[in-house]
Amino acid sequence: MRKYRWFIDFEREESWLNDNLQKGYTLIAKNMFGVYHFVEMQNSMKIIRLDFQRIKSAHDFESYKSQFEEVGWKHIDGKKGNSFHYWIKVTDKNEKISSDKESFNNIYAKLSSYYATLMLILFFSIIFVNQTIDPNPFILNPLKGINYTNLLSMNGFEFVFFSAWSIGIMIFRVVPIWLLFFIAFKWLIQFLKYKKIEKTLILDKEK
Repeated sequence: MRKYRWFIDFEREESWLNDNLQKGYTLIAKNMFGVYHFVEMQNSMKIIRLDFQRIKSAHDFESYKSQFEEVGWKHIDGKKGNSFHYWIKVTDKNEKISSDKESFNNIYAKLSSYYATLMLILFFSIIFVNQTIDPNPFILNPLKGINYTNLLSMNGFEFVFFSAWSIGIMIFRVVPIWLLFFIAFKWLIQFLKYKKIEKTLILDKEK
């Protein structure tokens, strides 16, 4: 069975996966497009946990998995690099289904750092490309520099080629901007979550 979901808040994602688990649907894979693959089986004594890791080498990846597997966890999905990892485990009735606040806070801290890095790289890449192609900004005018004076006089292949080329230029200019806003939005969500849980943890320690 396949289900499509797109989560910004990974706490909700973990909760949703455990709800499906209790209904008898076990996650076996997930792809980058938000498609979750489930198989039907009874799982009343199992839990799923999420983790986010920035793993650079295959050796570190195997070491990371071994640490979890030694205490009973089975790796469902997740790859080397910057990735979420999905784990499942047979648990006892006293173990909490959801992760604790400190675990969530650590993941939000990693995600905040990850998206901040992406945001800065993309921002400076846009500035560099913009200045390389044209020192006058085209960010607010993605069609700048494209000559349409002879468009109506073109026929057949010339018209199709010029139209496709113009659309390609426009996409090349616009998509990175929208991607930057999207990454900035995701960074803000993760950062606010991180600060909120961090504040809660500090208050708990002061009690």
